Amino acid sequence: MSEPTASASWLTETGHRPLIGVGGRAPGPARDVVRERPVIVCGTSGGVGTSVVSALLADYRAAELGERSWWVDLSHTDSDMVERLGADELGDTGWWQSGRGTTLWSPTEGSSIPTTFYASPPEGSSLPRALYEASTTGAAVPVVDAGTRAHDAATTIRDHHQTGAATPVLVLGPRPDLINRARRVFSLWEAAGVLEHTVLVVCCQVPTLNHAALTDMLHASMSGHVAAVVALDYDPTLGSGTALDRDAQERLSPRTWDAIGALAELTRDGQAGAGQQVMSR
Repeated sequence: MSEPTASASWLTETGHRPLIGVGGRAPGPARDVVRERPVIVCGTSGGVGTSVVSALLADYRAAELGERSWWVDLSHTDSDMVERLGADELGDTGWWQSGRGTTLWSPTEGSSIPTTFYASPPEGSSLPRALYEASTTGAAVPVVDAGTRAHDAATTIRDHHQTGAATPVLVLGPRPDLINRARRVFSLWEAAGVLEHTVLVVCCQVPTLNHAALTDMLHASMSGHVAAVVALDYDPTLGSGTALDRDAQERLSPRTWDAIGALAELTRDGQAGAGQQVMSR
């Protein structure tokens, strides 16, 4: 199987390495490539909701895309999202399937995506193509915790954002300490020219936190600097830490699904940089 050479990549830490063999299959229509952009967790420190938001986004997209909806964990931190989504037992290749059909994958820590994972792709599957597009053109939805690895992620986003292929999502908790820490991240992302293409997600994870004033302040101060702002209120089902199988997802607050739906639309086709402002609370 031939192996195209990847450019600096979402999916390789070092860049300029062979990534995925696609067996000579021609890519489908450009629209399909864009719609199938994988949701890639590029960094999370835990406690802000980055993994949960990104996984729910991928599961939401699975209603339309099925197994072509990807959730890829490149955070290289301990995460319980695979178990929480009720996925199958971990196999040797690190692939799972969620109850709603999302393809989940957690590569080995410190590695790029090994080409051996694609030695025998499912017959007729477009999954390798989607990841190849993410590697070579940046066609992805990179999700980044504002408190970790946000500086490094900006470099890769900057390299690809001009194509319109990537819609970065920056997740932030509505707490004064987290907001103060994120100020430098905002400045760096703005200097890199990627903040204006970014969807800022303000995610409340604490049931007793009265975050409305801080969220409104963030919305006012970031208006005109980011593509959009989406706010998620505390959800008891998410906060309980229960498995997010289909039954549990049915118990999620309608406001939670409204917010995830807004995020899905904003990250659908790389056009979020149109000055939209969305508040879902």
